[in-house]
Parts: sequence; structure tokens; C-alpha cells
Amino acid sequence: MCTVSWIHEPGGYQLFCNRDEKFTRGKAESPRHAVRGGVRFLAPVDADFGGTWIATNEFGLSLCLLNGVPGPSSRSRGLLVLDLISLPSVAALVDHVRTLDLSPYAPFTLAGVEPQNPASVVEWNGERADLSFPNQSHFMLTSSSFDSGRVREKRREEYSGVTSLGCTPELLADFHKSHGGAPSAYSICMHRPDAQTVSFSWIRVSCGASEFTYYDQAPCQCPKATTARLPRSAARGDAG
Repeated sequence: MCTVSWIHEPGGYQLFCNRDEKFTRGKAESPRHAVRGGVRFLAPVDADFGGTWIATNEFGLSLCLLNGVPGPSSRSRGLLVLDLISLPSVAALVDHVRTLDLSPYAPFTLAGVEPQNPASVVEWNGERADLSFPNQSHFMLTSSSFDSGRVREKRREEYSGVTSLGCTPELLADFHKSHGGAPSAYSICMHRPDAQTVSFSWIRVSCGASEFTYYDQAPCQCPKATTARLPRSAARGDAG
């Protein structure tokens, strides 16, 4: 359960993510430096299964995973992000996903974002994986386990209304804090009796570095932020 948006800029992009979880889930660890397949990256750590829902690597590639409808699984979806974060580009991500057996995972949506090129979105429904390539300068994805269709509809309506006259990083940051009139299961910053937005991630990728700012509470609650920085690699050869 998440809401993710991004906006491309000259030489880079900014990526935003609200993570929505039930109160029974453990509190994630803040983003930390790690290495996978010889590639440096930044990612928070899920307390329950050790994976992650969002990460950015030294090549400027960021991955963000949104849970789909509940379904059978034998492996945490967050571990897939760790498996893929050593890849150098969206093109490499697409090629690799096409070779994967995704049957161990419950349904999900996976977004890959990099500077200058269109993002890629992988939709796995438990039986089939579909790929799309949003070419807009800004874009939004959202998911919910509660009243899924209506939640997506309401949030897309709000996103369209907010960005109809133009889009900026500051506007998207405010969008992720918004309640659309009142906090609810349908609002971008989500609040339900059994769940709420539990963190807000803001990734800024430029020519020189990736910067990950992380708020470990709902963004409407004015939490303190931690920021980690990862220098960009000059090389973009094959990795992983």
C-alpha cells in the first residue's frame, strides 16, 4: 500500500513515496548505505522481512514497489527490490524482469526511474507481468488493500487536480502530505483505524549524487527527517 510520484528535471529527477501499512507491522529502519552485487545503494529496511520497498543506487536508478491485492506468496516482495537494485539502468531492469520467474511473489507494481529516460512500470498480477513506460515529465502510482478501485480513482482525481496547471517538486511534496479535505482511507496521506501512512521518502537524483530524505512518520505529523547521500558513479556499465 503506497502512493508514489516522480518528476523529471534536467540531469535528474525527484521521487516521492508514502508507505501505508497496518499498525501490526514493525517499524522500518531508516535508509542506510549498502552494497549489492558490487553496487552501492541507499534503502530503508523492512522490520518484518528484511527487504525494502524503495531504493536508489549509485547509477541514479531508483526502484519503488507497491503491493497489489493480497495473494499467495512464498517470498517477500521487498526482497525482489534488493535483487534488482544492482542493475545499472531502466533498460537493464526491463531486460532482467523479462527473464524472471515472478510466481513466488504476491501481486505488485514496480516502478524504475532514472535520469533523462522514461520510467518503467512492471505490473505483476500473480499470473502475468505487463510492462509500461510512462513518458510524462511527472507521474503517479497508488495502491490500497482497502476498497482498491475506489481508492485509486479518488487519488488519481486529486493528483490530476493538483497538477493540472503545472507540476513542481514542492507541489508533489505537499500532495503527499494532503488529506483531500479530511484524513481517511482514501486520502494521499492515509489514515484508517487499523493502518496509516507510516513513512514518507523523498529521493533527489542529480548529476552528482542521489540524496535520500526519510520521514519515519506520516508526513502530516511534521516528523523529523534523516538524510543520506550517495555520490553518483561515472560508470554505467553492466552491473548485477
